[in-house]
Amino acid sequence: MTNKGKVTEVNGDMLTIVFERHEACGDCHNCMLGSNDCAKHTVKLRGKAEKDDIVEVELDASHVMAASALAYLVPCAGFFIGLIAGWASRGLVPWLNEEIFMALCAIAGTALAYLVMRTLDKRLSKDRWEPRIVSVTKPVSEE
Repeated sequence: MTNKGKVTEVNGDMLTIVFERHEACGDCHNCMLGSNDCAKHTVKLRGKAEKDDIVEVELDASHVMAASALAYLVPCAGFFIGLIAGWASRGLVPWLNEEIFMALCAIAGTALAYLVMRTLDKRLSKDRWEPRIVSVTKPVSEE
Protein backbone atom coordinates (compact mmCIF):
# COMPACT_ATOMS: atom_id res chain seq x y z
CA MET A 1 0.00 0.00 0.00
CA THR A 2 1.73 3.18 -1.18
CA ASN A 3 0.71 6.80 -1.04
CA LYS A 4 2.37 9.93 -2.39
CA GLY A 5 2.47 13.12 -0.41
CA LYS A 6 4.07 16.54 -0.25
CA VAL A 7 6.39 17.57 2.59
CA THR A 8 4.98 20.72 4.17
CA GLU A 9 7.27 21.02 7.18
CA VAL A 10 10.67 19.62 8.22
CA ASN A 11 11.64 19.53 11.88
CA GLY A 12 14.86 17.51 12.25
CA ASP A 13 13.99 14.02 11.08
CA MET A 14 10.24 14.56 11.59
CA LEU A 15 8.33 15.40 8.43
CA THR A 16 4.80 16.70 8.11
CA ILE A 17 3.40 15.26 4.91
CA VAL A 18 0.11 16.08 3.20
CA PHE A 19 -1.00 13.02 1.27
CA GLU A 20 -2.98 12.97 -1.94
CA ARG A 21 -6.48 11.80 -1.21
CA HIS A 22 -7.51 8.42 -2.51
CA GLU A 23 -10.41 8.18 -4.91
CA ALA A 24 -12.15 6.02 -2.31
CA CYS A 25 -12.25 9.02 0.04
CA GLY A 26 -14.63 10.91 -2.19
CA ASP A 27 -15.91 14.13 -0.69
CA CYS A 28 -16.95 12.86 2.75
CA HIS A 29 -14.25 14.74 4.76
CA ASN A 30 -15.11 12.44 7.67
CA CYS A 31 -11.56 11.92 8.89
CA MET A 32 -10.15 14.95 10.76
CA LEU A 33 -13.62 16.20 11.73
CA GLY A 34 -14.74 17.37 8.34
CA SER A 35 -11.86 19.62 7.41
CA ASN A 36 -10.88 19.96 3.77
CA ASP A 37 -7.31 19.04 4.72
CA CYS A 38 -8.34 15.65 6.05
CA ALA A 39 -5.34 13.73 4.69
CA LYS A 40 -2.60 15.39 6.75
CA HIS A 41 -0.29 12.99 8.58
CA THR A 42 3.06 13.23 10.35
CA VAL A 43 5.66 10.58 9.50
CA LYS A 44 9.17 10.01 10.88
CA LEU A 45 11.73 9.94 8.12
CA ARG A 46 14.86 7.80 8.04
CA GLY A 47 16.51 9.85 5.40
CA LYS A 48 16.48 13.39 4.23
CA ALA A 49 13.84 15.46 2.53
CA GLU A 50 13.19 19.14 2.13
CA LYS A 51 10.07 21.22 2.19
CA ASP A 52 7.91 20.78 -0.94
CA ASP A 53 9.55 17.44 -1.85
CA ILE A 54 7.23 14.68 -3.04
CA VAL A 55 7.63 11.49 -0.99
CA GLU A 56 6.22 8.05 -1.58
CA VAL A 57 5.31 6.25 1.65
CA GLU A 58 4.74 2.51 1.77
CA LEU A 59 3.09 0.26 4.32
CA ASP A 60 2.90 -3.45 3.65
CA ALA A 61 -0.78 -4.47 3.45
CA SER A 62 -0.13 -7.79 5.20
CA HIS A 63 1.30 -5.88 8.17
CA VAL A 64 -1.83 -3.73 8.29
CA MET A 65 -3.97 -6.86 8.45
CA ALA A 66 -1.77 -8.45 11.14
CA ALA A 67 -1.85 -5.29 13.25
CA SER A 68 -5.64 -5.04 12.90
CA ALA A 69 -6.07 -8.69 13.85
CA LEU A 70 -3.92 -8.25 16.95
CA ALA A 71 -5.69 -5.03 17.90
CA TYR A 72 -9.09 -6.73 17.84
CA LEU A 73 -8.42 -10.37 18.72
CA VAL A 74 -6.15 -9.99 21.76
CA PRO A 75 -8.59 -7.79 23.75
CA CYS A 76 -11.50 -10.00 22.68
CA ALA A 77 -9.61 -13.10 23.82
CA GLY A 78 -8.78 -11.37 27.13
CA PHE A 79 -12.45 -10.57 27.64
CA PHE A 80 -13.59 -14.16 27.04
CA ILE A 81 -10.77 -15.69 29.08
CA GLY A 82 -11.69 -13.38 31.97
CA LEU A 83 -15.36 -14.23 31.56
CA ILE A 84 -14.67 -17.97 31.57
CA ALA A 85 -12.33 -17.63 34.55
CA GLY A 86 -15.04 -15.70 36.38
CA TRP A 87 -17.60 -18.36 35.56
CA ALA A 88 -15.28 -21.17 36.72
CA SER A 89 -14.54 -19.44 40.04
CA ARG A 90 -17.90 -17.73 40.60
CA GLY A 91 -18.42 -19.27 44.07
CA LEU A 92 -15.09 -17.93 45.33
CA VAL A 93 -16.56 -14.69 46.66
CA PRO A 94 -19.88 -15.60 48.34
CA TRP A 95 -20.81 -12.02 49.30
CA LEU A 96 -20.70 -10.84 45.66
CA ASN A 97 -23.32 -11.53 43.01
CA GLU A 98 -22.08 -14.20 40.54
CA GLU A 99 -22.89 -12.15 37.44
CA ILE A 100 -21.12 -9.09 38.82
CA PHE A 101 -18.10 -11.23 39.69
CA MET A 102 -18.03 -12.65 36.15
CA ALA A 103 -18.33 -9.14 34.67
CA LEU A 104 -15.46 -7.90 36.86
CA CYS A 105 -13.31 -10.85 35.78
CA ALA A 106 -14.11 -10.10 32.12
CA ILE A 107 -13.09 -6.47 32.64
CA ALA A 108 -9.89 -7.59 34.38
CA GLY A 109 -9.15 -9.98 31.48
CA THR A 110 -9.63 -7.15 29.00
CA ALA A 111 -7.33 -4.88 31.03
CA LEU A 112 -4.70 -7.63 31.17
CA ALA A 113 -5.02 -8.08 27.40
CA TYR A 114 -4.46 -4.33 27.00
CA LEU A 115 -1.20 -4.61 28.94
CA VAL A 116 -0.19 -7.55 26.72
CA MET A 117 -0.98 -5.43 23.65
CA ARG A 118 1.20 -2.58 24.94
CA THR A 119 4.10 -5.02 25.43
CA LEU A 120 3.60 -6.68 22.05
CA ASP A 121 3.33 -3.31 20.31
CA LYS A 122 6.70 -2.16 21.63
CA ARG A 123 8.39 -5.41 20.57
CA LEU A 124 6.72 -6.03 17.22
CA SER A 125 6.30 -2.55 15.82
CA LYS A 126 9.99 -1.73 15.47
CA ASP A 127 10.38 -1.19 11.71
CA ARG A 128 7.68 -3.74 10.95
CA TRP A 129 4.38 -1.89 11.10
CA GLU A 130 5.69 1.59 10.57
CA PRO A 131 5.31 3.28 7.20
CA ARG A 132 8.58 3.79 5.37
CA ILE A 133 9.54 6.30 2.77
CA VAL A 134 10.35 4.61 -0.53
CA SER A 135 11.35 7.60 -2.62
CA VAL A 136 11.91 11.34 -2.41
CA THR A 137 11.42 13.46 -5.54
CA LYS A 138 12.21 17.12 -5.96
CA PRO A 139 9.28 19.19 -7.18
CA VAL A 140 9.18 20.20 -10.82
CA SER A 141 9.84 23.93 -11.10
CA GLU A 142 7.25 25.86 -13.07
CA GLU A 143 9.47 28.27 -14.99
